[in-house]
Amino acid sequence: MAPQNNHLPIASEPRSSTDTIVPAEPAARELSWEQAVSKLRQSRAQLRELRNKGTVRVQRLIGRATTLLPPTPFGALCGIFDTLPLNVENVLLGYAQGIYALEINGTVRWHCPPERFVLYLGELRISAAMRRELKLANYTMTFDRAPREVLEQCAKQGTWLSERLLEIYMELFELGAMHTIEAWQGGTLVGGSFGVSVGTVWTSESMFHSAPHAGKVLFVTAAQHLRERGFELMDGHQYTDHFARFGARDVPITEYRAALARGLAAPARFYPDRARPPRGQSTDAPLNVAPGSTSPGNPSASRSTTTGKQRQKGPHGGSDPGVS
Repeated sequence: MAPQNNHLPIASEPRSSTDTIVPAEPAARELSWEQAVSKLRQSRAQLRELRNKGTVRVQRLIGRATTLLPPTPFGALCGIFDTLPLNVENVLLGYAQGIYALEINGTVRWHCPPERFVLYLGELRISAAMRRELKLANYTMTFDRAPREVLEQCAKQGTWLSERLLEIYMELFELGAMHTIEAWQGGTLVGGSFGVSVGTVWTSESMFHSAPHAGKVLFVTAAQHLRERGFELMDGHQYTDHFARFGARDVPITEYRAALARGLAAPARFYPDRARPPRGQSTDAPLNVAPGSTSPGNPSASRSTTTGKQRQKGPHGGSDPGVS
């Protein structure tokens, strides 16, 4: 017979109707809407800071690498300018950095050679034989009388001066940065050159002539005028016999950029009062190859002239027949 369980079950105490059930606290307190937005903004700011730091770090690494590559630490700027729109603002910015644009076969490339072929105007050299030739020059010289005609004649030589670059130089003319020098004979334009004034630096861009010795007359007229107006040097970009005969020489790009900086701090003026004469109005530019010498004549022989830009072809340079 199984033993009997003498223990009676203990009844649970009845729960009072006043007792309440307290829920357990959540592990994490819910964020308010304002706090969530604030956290989101903080996270975005941190991501933006990381992105900017990463971009700057990459830029600096690339910059350090390019300074170790020949021929010039400023060459990387050319690659940067290749990605910028071709407009008058960027062209001026390039000139101020010692960089210039060429268009070859429809492609614009920017160039910054390790050396620049320049003529310091205080070193202008005119030989006795050249003085005799220039004394016989029978040309009327003007400034800014026919800018578009000069540009179009230079462009006809099949050089780097494309239609869109021509229009940019015309914009620079309207801004007062580009100027032309013209040679006239009997009312006919027989020679012309143009350049850009950057501080006290004159960048000689292109030249043409169809009459004897007009190229020499154009160069000397420009050099004498620029020297009188307080310019420091004429930039021929690369070596040419035409520039060399007047005393031009190669200088390091660092020296050239130092001249740019000096000129930008205290720029010269192409005209005394900054006022360009009305277009089409003759602005006589006397040629003084000797004291009191402006006698006319008519030389019998001519030589073609080629600027540094006209000789350069493409990113790696090269030869080009140029213009006369």
